[in-house]
Amino acid sequence: MPDTFRDNEERNRFELEVDGTIAFVTYRKSPEAITLVHTEVPPELGGRGIGSRLGRATLDAVRTQARALTVECDFIRGFIKKNPEYKDLLAQGEDALAEAAATYKASCFCGAVEVEVTGKPVFAGYCHCRDCQEWSAAPINAFSLWKSDDVRITRGAADVGTFHRTDNSYRKFCKICGGHVMADHPRMRLTDVYANLLKGYTHQPTLHANYGSKMVTIRDGLPKYRDLPAELGGSGEMLPD
Repeated sequence: MPDTFRDNEERNRFELEVDGTIAFVTYRKSPEAITLVHTEVPPELGGRGIGSRLGRATLDAVRTQARALTVECDFIRGFIKKNPEYKDLLAQGEDALAEAAATYKASCFCGAVEVEVTGKPVFAGYCHCRDCQEWSAAPINAFSLWKSDDVRITRGAADVGTFHRTDNSYRKFCKICGGHVMADHPRMRLTDVYANLLKGYTHQPTLHANYGSKMVTIRDGLPKYRDLPAELGGSGEMLPD
């Protein structure tokens, strides 16, 4: 089966299908500009150079679309650094390649556990799912989803407890004070470090997730997803503001 590359606008991502499995780069797009957000290559495609092929095809597609490019994805940023012939695609003033990655720290209620994140969150917003409501004893969770490789426990690893109701989310807490710290989402390869715990971090929400199970109505103009955006494996179905 030949490899297939396409711009899947319904799911807001460029896709490279190899042997029936899809690697992709998610994006945000307007008529004049495009931001490359996140690259994902399934494990079964690892070690075959698929990421580089996807990166090159993606940037070639951006060139044909004549859109100004900004880059939030670390993989694409690194790919451009290694392949400077694509630097001319970057929007004027875009300093994504030279920008030093910011570092933020979060800790539990008693301070015994400390977590550090680097870079930018892949997604940031508010979650209204039942699990988050029950776990936090609050109607809404302010989430910031980071690539799991960019999240580190820097203090108190032995004091971190884990609970998972499903294989989608492994919730981490301090065994001393019970303070919630973060939640690993292994299928997405992302980790939610609770936004209100990150010192110096400015939460810039872009969406509401699982709004179909909301306890409170919020009219802030942000997109409201019944479950999750398609990029995160959801239906992508939108609900009224």
